Amino acid sequence: MRNLIYLFLGLMIFTSCKDSKGDEAAKPAEGERPNILWIRSEDNGTYIGPYGDKVAQTPNLDKLAKNGLRYTNAFANAPVCAVNRSSIILGIPAITTGTQHMRSRFRVPDSLVAYPTLLKEAGYYLTSYGRTDYNNSSFDKEIYDEYGKTAHYKNRPAGKPFFHVFNILATHEGQIFEIRDYPEAQTPADGIVIPPYQVNTPENIRDWQLVYDRVADMDKQVGKFLADLEESGEAENTIVIYSSDHGGITLRSKRYLYDSGTRVPLIISVPEKWKHLAPDKPGSVLDRLVQMSDITPTILSLAGAEVPDRMNGHVFMGPSTEPAPETVLLFSDRFVSAPEMRRGITDGRWKYIRNYEPDRPRFQMITYPILQHGQLSQVKEYQAGRTNPAQSAFFLTQPPEELYDTQADPYEIKNLAGLPDYADKLRMMGQKLNDQLLAARDAGFIPEPMMAAIDQDTTTTIYDFSQSTERYHLDEIFTIANKAQKKDPKMIPDLVQNLKHNDPIIRYWSILGLRVLGKEAKQALKDIEVALEDTEASVRINAMITLGNIGLRDKALTLLIKEAKAATTDAHANWALDGIKYLDAPEAIVGFEEKELVKGSDSRTTYRDLANGGTMYRPAVYKEFPYK
Repeated sequence: MRNLIYLFLGLMIFTSCKDSKGDEAAKPAEGERPNILWIRSEDNGTYIGPYGDKVAQTPNLDKLAKNGLRYTNAFANAPVCAVNRSSIILGIPAITTGTQHMRSRFRVPDSLVAYPTLLKEAGYYLTSYGRTDYNNSSFDKEIYDEYGKTAHYKNRPAGKPFFHVFNILATHEGQIFEIRDYPEAQTPADGIVIPPYQVNTPENIRDWQLVYDRVADMDKQVGKFLADLEESGEAENTIVIYSSDHGGITLRSKRYLYDSGTRVPLIISVPEKWKHLAPDKPGSVLDRLVQMSDITPTILSLAGAEVPDRMNGHVFMGPSTEPAPETVLLFSDRFVSAPEMRRGITDGRWKYIRNYEPDRPRFQMITYPILQHGQLSQVKEYQAGRTNPAQSAFFLTQPPEELYDTQADPYEIKNLAGLPDYADKLRMMGQKLNDQLLAARDAGFIPEPMMAAIDQDTTTTIYDFSQSTERYHLDEIFTIANKAQKKDPKMIPDLVQNLKHNDPIIRYWSILGLRVLGKEAKQALKDIEVALEDTEASVRINAMITLGNIGLRDKALTLLIKEAKAATTDAHANWALDGIKYLDAPEAIVGFEEKELVKGSDSRTTYRDLANGGTMYRPAVYKEFPYK
């Protein structure tokens, strides 16, 4: 018996020692830092298995979520790729750096250092494959040790921790365009649920089938990257982050501030060795509010790198975890060739949107997204009068303000902004947005033609300009801009008075306020005519559009053509041509040839829209499109 007791005690000691050694092996050595692998897919929202989608075939993401942390309230600050990447790479909202217009490529100052550079300085080996496109002209792929198809963390020097980004293009909106041969859909149509703001056309169903096909392709790539990590022997040393860059690609998603364009999947897997850095156990579902720009300081913090004070994101993992933000700031500006300015915030439930150009329809009538059969079919359904109110709303003029309870109304169909019962909530959310825009020193209040002129001045940058309280009078600009977007005739005296202001940005917002009033601005005709001679192009162009709105259309169109021909930057030419698009007058460019434009893709796109009959109210249908 004694021998049996000794044997039992011996086994217990052996097991205890073995477990102790196992625990010891699972702990990082002093000074050791985790590798970080970020797998990022493009243009897909939360329609994947881990978020409850029954149609999606995503076994690899399902497994990653089961062993990791799934965040249910993660948002992209901007609903388009390059603008959101600009916010992430610098850890600052693109509206602060002046890089919020899609592919504007404006410079940023050397003082704003990209986070991969900070990781490199902290001793990490930096690799990336799939995409840079940070929406500025100051840096690109050179911020990595390796970039491209052959870039891989396996190539790093011995002993160095790595940071690697895989960017997956399989789910990008262009992957379902007709020009890609429109392959036979593999996902069954049965079970696909079309959002109520979309039209249930055969073409739209087919596009959704292709969306799910591409999501399945993306998941396979995720599986390959994770298998490579296991094979490398580094899985136990590596924190894996999976996210998309913004929301989805079907109608009213990408480019819009609704959850369909901004809510994103975020899954983070932390190995046993680094579990002390995780906020909860594997398999947990977290409702903490996270924005994409929070990932930047979080990665730097986990890596033991410097987190600059200028980064206003919130660290959400590790020993330096900070409180979650109360709200996420959302913004959308010019995408492709369509000028626009929308701002919003969400707390995960309540969504508030302010449309600074409330005379424009929600649907921007740009050509690129209607390369999707589904989107074009829905445009045609609306034009034929076969859409219900929820579906038609997307093609109508947008209201100055929008408020949604996304818990009760997940598709954001019922705008609560005008209802008395929600007046306090509207006021509170509006004030929170005001505070965030002022704190961000939002450069979006500078009209883009003026931004282009500032960017051409090599002694400064748009960021430096907008940070200067002496040069950028944001408080005063903000006051008049918020009056202008109200679309309220009572504001006309204030707007007319500020047309004489010595700050051209304030004059711009004053004329825009008259523009959005349409025919009601006729009482200010003499002042509008004076603005036609303004020294600032953006003021002149908007005075011309306002002139067209109140009935002097022929004069307005003649002046807009003249302005486009005299333009010195792409932004200047594009705004003049967009004025013609706004006035629904493609015939105005007859005799004006594309070669007369300054070099630039946006103005050429607008010109081609007009040449093919496209306006703000009628999408262009190119002759090479496969539909008539």
